[in-house]
Amino acid sequence: MTSELTLLPAVDVAAGRAAQVPGDAGARPLDVARSLVQDGAGLLHLVDLDRAFGRGGDPGLMERLVEQLPVPVQLSGGIAGSEDLTWAAGTGAFRVVLASSALADPDLVEEAAQLLGGRLVVAVDVRDGEVVARGTSLRLGPVAEVVARHPVLRDGRARVLVADASRDGRRTGADVALFSSVAGLVGSAVTASGGVAALADLQALRDCPDVDEVVLGAALHEGAFTLGQALEVYR
Repeated sequence: MTSELTLLPAVDVAAGRAAQVPGDAGARPLDVARSLVQDGAGLLHLVDLDRAFGRGGDPGLMERLVEQLPVPVQLSGGIAGSEDLTWAAGTGAFRVVLASSALADPDLVEEAAQLLGGRLVVAVDVRDGEVVARGTSLRLGPVAEVVARHPVLRDGRARVLVADASRDGRRTGADVALFSSVAGLVGSAVTASGGVAALADLQALRDCPDVDEVVLGAALHEGAFTLGQALEVYR
C-alpha cells in the first residue's frame, strides 16, 4: 500500500545563516529557501535553531522569511511557551510546531490547540522509546504514556511530527517502525523526521500508510539526492 506523501525541505537557521548548507558560511536562508522552491518545494519547514537551543533566536528574521517566501511555511524551533505561541501565531506561518518540551505541560498544549486550531503541529521527539526534548536533559517518559496524557494528540486537533532524536541529521536510515508505532498511538498518519539517508528511505516511507509527510534535512542538503529526485519517487 502506498500513501500520498508530502515532502518538506528544511531550512535550519542559526546565527542568521542556513546552518545545514555545507562549506558555505555565508548561505542566506532566503536564498536557500528560494532555491528549494525553484526545485519544486511546495511547503517548507523553517527552523530557528538558536531559539531551539536557548540561544535567543531571531524572531525578526523568521517573520521576514515567512512573509517573503512564496510557499506556505511550517515554523519550528523552540516554540514552547505562551509568549512563543502568541508570537508564532502572529507570523502568518501556515503551521506552527510546538516543541516536544511543551508536552511536559498539558495545559500549554491545550492552549496551543485553542490558539492555533488546524495550524498546530506538535513535535514528539523520540529516543529509545521515550519522549525527549532535544537540546535539554528533559525526558518525559515512554511514548505511549505521554500520548495518553494529551487528548490533543489523540483527537485529531493537531498534526503530530515524530522526530527520531537518535537519527536526526545522521543519515543512518529512516526507522519506519518508529513512525508507524506513534501513528498507531495517535490514530492518524504523522509527519516523519530523522534518519533519511537515501531515496530508498523515501520509497519505504512512501509505502507506509502511517506516514503522509516527511521533513528532508541533511540528506538533501549534503547531496545524497536532489529535491527533484525525491519528488520523482512520488510521481
